[in-house]
Amino acid sequence: MSSFALDALDDAREATASLLLPVDRRRWLRLALLAFFLGGGTAVGGNVNLSTQLQPLSDASLPRLVTADVAPGAAVVEAVVASGGAVVALLVAAGGLAAAAALYVLLGSIMEFVLVEGVRSRSIRVREPFRAHAGDGLRLFAFRVALAAVALAGFAVPLGAAFLADVAVTSALALLAIPALLLAGAVALVAALADRLTVDFVVPAMVAEDRGVVSAWRRFAPALRASWKGFALYLLVRYALFVGAGVAVWFVLLLSGLLVALPFVPVAVGLNAALAAGALGFAGWAALGLLAALYALAVAVVALFVQAPVVTYFRYYSLFALGRADPTLDLVSHLRGDGS
Repeated sequence: MSSFALDALDDAREATASLLLPVDRRRWLRLALLAFFLGGGTAVGGNVNLSTQLQPLSDASLPRLVTADVAPGAAVVEAVVASGGAVVALLVAAGGLAAAAALYVLLGSIMEFVLVEGVRSRSIRVREPFRAHAGDGLRLFAFRVALAAVALAGFAVPLGAAFLADVAVTSALALLAIPALLLAGAVALVAALADRLTVDFVVPAMVAEDRGVVSAWRRFAPALRASWKGFALYLLVRYALFVGAGVAVWFVLLLSGLLVALPFVPVAVGLNAALAAGALGFAGWAALGLLAALYALAVAVVALFVQAPVVTYFRYYSLFALGRADPTLDLVSHLRGDGS
């Protein structure tokens, strides 16, 4: 039974190839959409310099206000108002980002069920299974948030306690903090593994027997205990595949980015020459910015299509592994080549 993690590799490869080939445009489009919500999309981020956002709070800003042609009291009030506006803006921005991230994870949790239904039935659809499993996705989202809270609490609780107690940082305290950090790291690792097992195996159990998250975990737990070595091997193999797939995907994206850039380069060169000659002014810069945005969008779309086979393979891998470990939870027995 412990070899199911290796036996499922070929099953997943054959099922993925037969699903994706020959190429069906609508199927690939839907898989690309699922890839975006399941972590296959590209993300564009930027660094936020909090020190510049909170500069009105610094001591360096107060002398400039105090030396202005106003009374010192008015200067202090002005500094507080300015600082409050920056803090409020920062809090609003952080709240907006947190809400967007939560919505993304929620939709991704629902899409996990959409993908399971799609690869099992060999008919990739989005709207019908999305509506059917919205409640399941919400329960999965809540469970994953609870796991994340546990992981963060391992770091936040000791740091918060030290901060509230106003403990002086000393070398002895730093040595005592090492075991606490190691324990917090262990808690975070366990939470991450629980999340991986939930997504890969508990979600299919929820689909197979129409259960909630906790009930599906109880259903899956006996198989996990009976074949814990096989599931440990599965996690190691999956991680190795994840690293290898990541390298391959980035290599393909690099080549794809160069190919996608071909139609953009002549236009960019022409705009740059016109800007250097002072012929276009602001309109030229706006056009150049729009061109860069279109290129980034094109690369992001290509990335989703590149990720579609990866997302499909990993989902098939988990389903075939679960089916071999516990045949009563096998959702893809009809797709296994050897019929076992």
